[in-house]
Amino acid sequence: MKKFLIVFTIAVLIFAAACDHGLSPKGSGRPQTGISGTIYYQNWPPADSLLDLRLVVFNNYPPAGILDEVINNRATVYPPLGPETLPMNVDSTNYTVVLKSGRYAYIVVAQQFGPDVFNDWLAAGQYDVTPDSLPTAVDVVQDSLLTGIDIFVDFHNLPVQPF
Repeated sequence: MKKFLIVFTIAVLIFAAACDHGLSPKGSGRPQTGISGTIYYQNWPPADSLLDLRLVVFNNYPPAGILDEVINNRATVYPPLGPETLPMNVDSTNYTVVLKSGRYAYIVVAQQFGPDVFNDWLAAGQYDVTPDSLPTAVDVVQDSLLTGIDIFVDFHNLPVQPF
């Protein structure tokens, strides 16, 4: 098990270093391409049932699975893979994710609820302009930051689970 964790950690670090996603430096003079918004939370679960919390932007809906989509460059994770997660036990979090121009079918806050990093994930909230429906896709235009991509997370009322 220890050998698996070491190999997995090295693979994640290599993948993270190869990605060109993330926040671009402020004042770089070049317009950002991506999305921004606020994640609003309510009804937080007990701390021991929430191991990781990420915003994931998928190219396709429904996704094959979080790690499969990320490893195959069909999804972007924010914060990037590593020890930092989205802040927990807060009312809201502002975010900005740099993306390539294109259509993104599914924007979700995903929570890891158990120790199996490959399988123990739930959708906690999704970008949706019509409540109780399929997620809303967004079109990202080069050199343009699409704002107002707000997500509402109610840990007592999760959206439909696609993975």
